[in-house]
Amino acid sequence: MIKRNRLLNRPPKSLEERYFSEIRPQIYKNHAHHHQYGVRKGTTLAEHLDSACQFILTVSRIAGVSEDKRPLLLAATAVHDLNKLDTEGRNVKTLARNKDFLTEQLEKACVLTFVVTEDDFELVRKLIERHSGHNISDAARFLPEDPDIERWAAMLTAADLFDLGIPDEKRFRKLETELTVAFGRSCNLFRLRLTEDKGYITALLLGACEEVLHKHGLNSLAIFPDGALFEGEALPKVNLTKEIAGVWQGKIDRVFGNNIERLVRPTKDGIKIAHPAIQQNIEEVLINVEALLEKKKAGYKSDKIAKDVTKWGDAAGADAINKVTELGLIPASDADEFAVSEGLKAAYLSYRKVGLSPKEVWDKIARHTGISEQQRIALEPFNGQYGRPLFATKAAIKGIEGIKEALKESFQLRKESTQTSEEIEVSEELITEVNRMVNLPFAIRLNGVNDLNAYIEANPRQRCSLGSTSTEIDELISANMPPGTKVQAFSNRLPGGINAEPKRQADSIAALAYQLMAVGANFPSVKKQDPIYLHLALPKGSAPDLLRIWRELLQQIAAKNAEGGTVTVDEIQLYQDNKLEFKANKVVGAALPKRPEFLHTTVIIPIVWGEANASLALLKSLRLGLEISLSLDIGFPFTLSSNLEVELFDDVYGRVEGIPAALQPLLGSGQYQQSEDAEKILERLRCIGKLAISVASIQKADDCLYDLARACARPIELYYILLRWILREQDEPNLNAIWNRICEPLNILLNNLMPNENSLLTKYLKEAAQIAAEAKIWGSSFKRTAQTEPFTAFIAAIRTQKSHLDLEMIFAALIQQYHTRLDRIREHGVGATKLEQVKRYYDVLRKLYEEVYSARPEKFLSDRKTLEAAYLFFLEEARKQLKSQSQDDSDENTTNT
Repeated sequence: MIKRNRLLNRPPKSLEERYFSEIRPQIYKNHAHHHQYGVRKGTTLAEHLDSACQFILTVSRIAGVSEDKRPLLLAATAVHDLNKLDTEGRNVKTLARNKDFLTEQLEKACVLTFVVTEDDFELVRKLIERHSGHNISDAARFLPEDPDIERWAAMLTAADLFDLGIPDEKRFRKLETELTVAFGRSCNLFRLRLTEDKGYITALLLGACEEVLHKHGLNSLAIFPDGALFEGEALPKVNLTKEIAGVWQGKIDRVFGNNIERLVRPTKDGIKIAHPAIQQNIEEVLINVEALLEKKKAGYKSDKIAKDVTKWGDAAGADAINKVTELGLIPASDADEFAVSEGLKAAYLSYRKVGLSPKEVWDKIARHTGISEQQRIALEPFNGQYGRPLFATKAAIKGIEGIKEALKESFQLRKESTQTSEEIEVSEELITEVNRMVNLPFAIRLNGVNDLNAYIEANPRQRCSLGSTSTEIDELISANMPPGTKVQAFSNRLPGGINAEPKRQADSIAALAYQLMAVGANFPSVKKQDPIYLHLALPKGSAPDLLRIWRELLQQIAAKNAEGGTVTVDEIQLYQDNKLEFKANKVVGAALPKRPEFLHTTVIIPIVWGEANASLALLKSLRLGLEISLSLDIGFPFTLSSNLEVELFDDVYGRVEGIPAALQPLLGSGQYQQSEDAEKILERLRCIGKLAISVASIQKADDCLYDLARACARPIELYYILLRWILREQDEPNLNAIWNRICEPLNILLNNLMPNENSLLTKYLKEAAQIAAEAKIWGSSFKRTAQTEPFTAFIAAIRTQKSHLDLEMIFAALIQQYHTRLDRIREHGVGATKLEQVKRYYDVLRKLYEEVYSARPEKFLSDRKTLEAAYLFFLEEARKQLKSQSQDDSDENTTNT
C-alpha cells in the first residue's frame, strides 16, 4: 500500500476536524484492504467505519448530545464491529467485555484518549454490545442507567445501517425507525437528487435548496455526489420551488455583482446586454455601455463604415436614400456619430429581448432620442438593426443621453417581462430549471416528451447545442467561456456549412453556467492554453462538516496566490518526496473557485499547464488529481476530462477521459473501479516522477517524464530512456551513484507494470550481468563503454555475421577474441579459469539470441540499444548485490571471531 498524503495540516478546532485529520486516516491505514461480504459486498471495512463515524457526528449534533458525550459515541462507532477486527472469530459481546482487546482496538483507531474513566469504558461497551440489534443480555438491564443510553444506542444502530447495501426505500425505513428513537420525535427522510451537474451553477442551486429546506425545519444529514439527504419531523406541504428559485437567483446575482463587464459585451452585431446584468445594477450596466461606446469611437475606421453605409443603403434602395437625404439624415461620418449609431444599435437589441417588433422598438427609441415622426417614417425601409442606426445619427439630437434613457426603459421592460411576483423577482426559466434539475417532492413534474419535441421542431440554426431547448436561445462567444473550451464538445455544425467556427447556441441557463465558470474560477492572466478539468465529488454519505472543511481547505490553498490567480504544486517536492506543497503562479496551475459556495456535492478545478503537450498535461493533471483524491483525510472520487460537463458520478471511483493509446499501458483503461486501482496508477506516476527528477534537471524533468511514460508500453525500454537522459545531462556520469538513486523506484515501477514478469529476455540479461560481475568481465576502466565492452562485442559479432558462418563458429571466435582481449589488458594476464568464465558468459547470450530472438539478426539488432542499456544497469545491480553480500560475510566472520 502506497503512502497517502494528508491535506489537513492545521491543528483541529472541533471534534469533526479531529476526526478527519487524525482518526479517519488511521481507520484507512488499518482497514483499507479489509473487504466485506454479504449485503456490504464491494466495500471495505474502512469505508464502513468511516461512513458510520461521519453519520454519528452529524446525528449526535442534530440530537443535541452534550460535547462531553459525543467523543464517546465516536469512539464506540470507530470500533463497533469488533468481531471483524478479531482474528479468532469471537462474537461482539465477548469482545466488548474483554477490556484488553477493547483498549487495543480503541488505541489503534486513535480514539483511546476519549475513553478515560471506567464509566467511559462501560458506556462504550454498552453501545457496542447493543448496536445492530444486539440484545442486553447481562444483569445490567435490571439496574438503573442513564436513560439517554437507549437514544445513543439507536444513533449507533442507525450509523451501522446507513451504508447497508439494500434498496433506499427499505434502508430509509430502518433509519427512520432508529432516528425516531434517537431524536425523541418523528423522523422523515428526503433524498434530494440532481438530474445533471452543470458545475458552479448547480452548486449554487444545491445551496439554495439547502437554505430553504433548513428554513422549513429540515436538517442536512448526508451528502452524495448526486445530491443530499435531509431529515425532518415533517416534510413541507407547500410548493417551495419558487422560493428556491428566488434564493438561487440571488446567489447568481451576487456572483455577477462585480462582473457586470462580462455580461455587457461587444459583438460584431452590436453591444449585447445579458439579463443577469440588468438584475444587478442598471447604473453599472450603463457605465459599461458608455465605456464600450468610447472604445468603439477610438476604433473608428472611415473606410469600414463607408462600406457598411453602401451595403445597407443599397439594400434599402435609391428612393429611401433620397428621402433621408432630403431630411438631412446623412449617415455616420466621424467617430462621434459612429458611437451614437452603435448606441442606437445597443438600445435596439435590448428592446428586442422583450419581444417587441422592429417598428415598436424604433417608436420608443425615437421618443427618447429626439427623432421626429417624419424622420422615423423615412428610416422605415432600412434594416432595423444595421441600417437605421447608421442613417439616424443626425436625427438623434439627444445623443448618448437619449440612448441611455432608451436603454433604461428597455431594462425595465425586460425585468417586468420575467417578474413573477412583487415579492420575488425571479424568471420563469429559473423556476422551470429548478423543477428540471432536482427532484423536489412538491414540484410539478415535467413532461420529457415536450422537451424532445421542442428540440426536434426548433429551427436548426437556432437549435440549442448546449443545455436543453427551452425558452430564450442565445449565441455564445469566446469571451464568455472558460479559456480553451472546445467548440466540438457542443457544436451544432451542419454538413456543408462554412469552414469558420460554428455558432454555439445555448439556452440562457447553460450559457449562464459557462459564464459562472469563466468569472468564478481563478484562471491565470494568460488564457490561451486549454485547461483540463478535474471533477472531484464528495464520497457518498459524507457528513456536511466534510463539505465545510473541504471549502475552507480550498480557500486556504487559493489564498496562497494573493493576486487571485492559479496555484501550482511544488514539483521538486512532489517528485522527490511525494509531498503536496502549493505556491502561487501567474501562468500555470489549478484555477480554484473564488467562492466557497461554488463547492457542494462536487467541485470543478480547471488545471492549466502552459505550453505542455496534451499527453504531458494529462499526466501532470492526473498525478495532482490522484494525490488529492487519495489523500487520507479527504479521499474523493474523481473524473479527469477536457470537457467542462461530465456525467454524474456513479460507482466508479475514478475516470480519466481521452487517454492516448501511447499512455494506456501506463494509465490503464481510465476506469478505476475502486481506490486500490487508483492507488496502483498513482504508484506508477510517483515512480516515473522520481526517476525523471533523478536523471534530468528540474527544467527538463517534464520532458523526461513524458519519455518514461511512453516507454511503459514496453517496460524493458525504460532502461534505454534512463541511460539516454543520463548521458544527455552528464558527459561522464557516475553510474553507480545514479543507479543507487533510481533502482528502487524503477524496480517498484516494473513490479507494478509486470507483477508476474519472468521473461527469458530479462532472465538471460541478468544472468549474463551476474557472471560478468562475479568474473569481472569488462574493459580496462569503469567508463560506460568499457563496462559494456563484452556485450557490445557480442552485438558487433551479430552485426557482421556472414551467411556462410554458423552460430557455433561465430560464438567460438567471439569467446576466443574476448579472452585474448582480457589477457592483453589485465596486468597479470588471464588463464583457463577466465576462459571458462567467458565461455559461460557468451553461452548465456547465445541462449538469449536463439530463444528470444530466434537467431534473427535484424530483430535482435533493432533492440541493441535497449539491450545494452538494460545490461549496463543489470551489471550495476549485480555489483551492488555482490558488495552487499561481501559486507554481510565480513560482518558474520567478525561476529564469530
